[in-house]
Amino acid sequence: MYEVVYNPDYKNCIANLPNSVLKYFGAETVGDTLPLMDKYLDREYKNVVVMLLDGMGSSVLVWNMDHGDHFYRHYAGSYDSVFPSSTVPATISAMTGLQPCEHAWLGWDNYYRDIDKTVTVFTNTVQDTGRPAADFDVPRRFTPYRTVTERLNEAGIKAYDVSPYSDPFPGTFPGIMDLIKKHCDEPGRKYIYAYWPSPDDILHEHGGGESSVKEIKEYLEDITAQITAFTGEMKDTLFVVTADHSHTDVSISRLEEYPQITGCLERLPSLEPRVLSFFVKKGRKREFVREFRKIYGEKFMLLTKKEVLERKLFGTGKEHEKFRDMLGDYIAVATSDQSVMFTKEQPWVSMHGGLTEREIKIPLIVFRDFFILGTDIDAYLEEALRRLRKKYFWAAKELFDTHYTYRIEETDGKKEFVYIYTWDDGTSKRYAEGWDGEMFIEQIVNDQNWAIERANEVREVLDVRPDYGVDCHGWCLERFEFRSHVLGGYSAFVQAGDRCAGGSREFFFDEDQMSGTFEEFLQKNGELLSGAFGLTSDYMRSFKGLKEFLGFKE
Repeated sequence: MYEVVYNPDYKNCIANLPNSVLKYFGAETVGDTLPLMDKYLDREYKNVVVMLLDGMGSSVLVWNMDHGDHFYRHYAGSYDSVFPSSTVPATISAMTGLQPCEHAWLGWDNYYRDIDKTVTVFTNTVQDTGRPAADFDVPRRFTPYRTVTERLNEAGIKAYDVSPYSDPFPGTFPGIMDLIKKHCDEPGRKYIYAYWPSPDDILHEHGGGESSVKEIKEYLEDITAQITAFTGEMKDTLFVVTADHSHTDVSISRLEEYPQITGCLERLPSLEPRVLSFFVKKGRKREFVREFRKIYGEKFMLLTKKEVLERKLFGTGKEHEKFRDMLGDYIAVATSDQSVMFTKEQPWVSMHGGLTEREIKIPLIVFRDFFILGTDIDAYLEEALRRLRKKYFWAAKELFDTHYTYRIEETDGKKEFVYIYTWDDGTSKRYAEGWDGEMFIEQIVNDQNWAIERANEVREVLDVRPDYGVDCHGWCLERFEFRSHVLGGYSAFVQAGDRCAGGSREFFFDEDQMSGTFEEFLQKNGELLSGAFGLTSDYMRSFKGLKEFLGFKE
């Protein structure tokens, strides 16, 4: 059976991130920006650094990092790779701001009709031979592109590429970090794009996209320590860590073992082992489809070229003139753990490229200056209050829990963030856990969430629990009520339990959820109205008096 197919969101993907950078520096964009990145480009920085760690997708972090690690503590959210979720298309998108259909670097091996050859694009060699594809750089000639750094430099803004493949070709990660620091220390505003090819290589060899692997954990610990040391000392800098794709652990099939398929083909498949483009011999299409589905039918989604174009899997932008030439008659997309090797390459434990969520979701990890708002603690309290007001519009500093005292103190000549918790009996404890400014603001927000909620007492309750009594997997719905509050605002309170355990949760609705119509309110609350216990949008839509209770007139 297919896993749930997860199509990339081309308004929330890695092609959008560089457009945020272009917009931030006042240069012309080539596509939509990334909302998740835009919100951190909220002030003028001397340096904006984007570091792409190949293969370090969201699932890799979930399995191989503790929640207390600095990458997790600076985790801003997840967004999407592109299709295929692989190094060639995704890194070119990260460098250019273009979608795969626009830049036409679609996979590791691309077919170029101009020379009637399939070319391994990063080495400019004929697929599976190692021989030069031509006496010129085939991909660069037929599918040239302009990077964001080139666009910025042309606009008079300093911008640099830092990678093992760019002059001066640093061959170690410390060398990469040293070069980034050198550029950051130069005068003037600038953008630095940095690329490092790990942990992709380690993941291929050992796995780790859906399991905890010692080699991956050790690598991430080392890389996190180096980046944390760097960001702890930086000034007037936004440092973003992301990935091009994630990984999934795979089983391997060798296409050469199935002559009934290969005999139908004009040439070896192109693109990737989890996204295969097939050029089929004239008159053999029906035979090819029958044999492919017989062998791989439940592990790959086989699409015609027309279906691929209709689904816009490679993007929604303006197509490159060579794009359609690169697509075969059929594209097979992995929706399971299966990968198909079609060259002499050694099989790997973990791969990527398919349409599973594990392969597509990537993180955005954001570091800013340690004392991002200076060394006045009131600035951090005000920022925490601003964030709390996004959820609780009635929030005020006088409603904060006074058991907490927040400070910036100097210890052994070094300033640090501190909070002190004082119990009702007067005893207290001091906490200093190496927070930087961003983390300390979130600590204040987490500390004060409950106090802000508790300060707004319930005014009126509307019980919306079904009369017929509902249970879900042995749990009984004990309470489900909408509440209005004395200081304004609304919430929903849900409580359920079984014979020996129970739990409750209160949902406060922010201003965005309460804006618009009642119908829009229902659509915005999918988590609350998930269908568990029979509680759905349809049920709430028909519940007498609910719309009026919540103050909706339409």
